[in-house]
Amino acid sequence: MLRIPICSSAALLLVSACVWSCGAVYPELSTPIKAARAGRELTPPPPEDLLFIRFKSAEIPTRTRDGRKWDAVGGEAPDPVAKLIVDGKELIATPVQSNTLTPTWPDQKSANYRIRSGVVARVELWDSNVITNHPICVKRIEDLAASVSSGGVEVFCDSGARMSLLVEPAHAKLGVGLYYELRSQSVYVTRVLAESPASRAGVRRGDKIVKIMGKDVATMEEGEARSLINAKSQLGLKLNLEHEDGSQIDVTLSEGPIYLAPEDGIDAD
Repeated sequence: MLRIPICSSAALLLVSACVWSCGAVYPELSTPIKAARAGRELTPPPPEDLLFIRFKSAEIPTRTRDGRKWDAVGGEAPDPVAKLIVDGKELIATPVQSNTLTPTWPDQKSANYRIRSGVVARVELWDSNVITNHPICVKRIEDLAASVSSGGVEVFCDSGARMSLLVEPAHAKLGVGLYYELRSQSVYVTRVLAESPASRAGVRRGDKIVKIMGKDVATMEEGEARSLINAKSQLGLKLNLEHEDGSQIDVTLSEGPIYLAPEDGIDAD
């Protein structure tokens, strides 16, 4: 005989409570972001404390300062790693580039970094294979931001090594810098990139998008809100927003420069 278990009323209540208390998960969507055309004049210009920094190259002597080969196993050249330390924190660490005296670290991350004017930085060059804890080079840079005018800085090391660092104004992407969720009959802002048109217009995380291009979101067909946001963000996306405190603002967002920082999680180049 087939026996079907009968759930107790307490168990049914527990299941019901779980169903009603577990919120739906909505995917986060983003407005389009694209590369800025080289030579295009950007308004506003990059913030002065946001710099694009990248290790360009290094040249390392064929022998260590005491005349030894760099690596007795797997090749005679070192496996260089470059680091940039600012305010005592490691800001950049390149990947290891194996068995070379002239590294360029092509796989390093490209990014803008916040560095205040006058802040002392330190560059370091290491051989990742060396057993003893002695760097190839350690040098102070008194004011890294000041090197923007010359496009970078050359570092000459006591060991005979040389390092070249690219330092430029922050690189830009183009877009409005807005992330959002499409919920049932509503749209909410989930993230706003700090240096973006959306942020400059006063859009905040948690804002409810009440109207898009003058039309109530609650009356839109499925997919209409996303279509309007993508289609209008280049030339003029009109939004009516309700902040979490209940106040409302009207904004018009047009594609403009976005200066990405590492916390944005998007490659700046």
